Amino acid sequence: MEQNHVALHALEKAIGVEKDGRRFYLRAAKRTGDQRGKKIFLSLAQAEEEHLRIVEKQYDSLSKGRGWLALVEATGEVDLERPLFPPGREALAEMVRPDDSDLDALILALAFENESYELYRKGYAETDDPQGKAMYGYLADMEREHFETLMRNYEHLSRTGSWLER
Repeated sequence: MEQNHVALHALEKAIGVEKDGRRFYLRAAKRTGDQRGKKIFLSLAQAEEEHLRIVEKQYDSLSKGRGWLALVEATGEVDLERPLFPPGREALAEMVRPDDSDLDALILALAFENESYELYRKGYAETDDPQGKAMYGYLADMEREHFETLMRNYEHLSRTGSWLER
């Protein structure tokens, strides 16, 4: 029972991280004037939405006592506007200000992806359930890929002043 409580708490945090990441990428996409940058940020927002679906399905299954779902089962629609956390997360809207550069947005995005990766890596290490490990491993791999994409763009943008093609 304690293991389930720990897993639910970790998944609650993951839900918050994925929602924050999605909001951040949508805001960054709206703010950047470069179409390649916009495309990358929108793609990352969509990926965070997909991760959110997986995490919410797992949370739902565990909270109802059904255990971990196989990764292929963790799909479906979610209400992205339904608040799961108390007010106060509005500060995220201030993270990408109109006067910030694309490099500033990329630095924040790199921090988000690193935080998500660490959360999923820790979840992987702390669960003994094979389905839980599969979910955490998959999400950690995806966050690491996002980090690498963002880092390549950061390095290219800082050297050349332009975004890479996706």
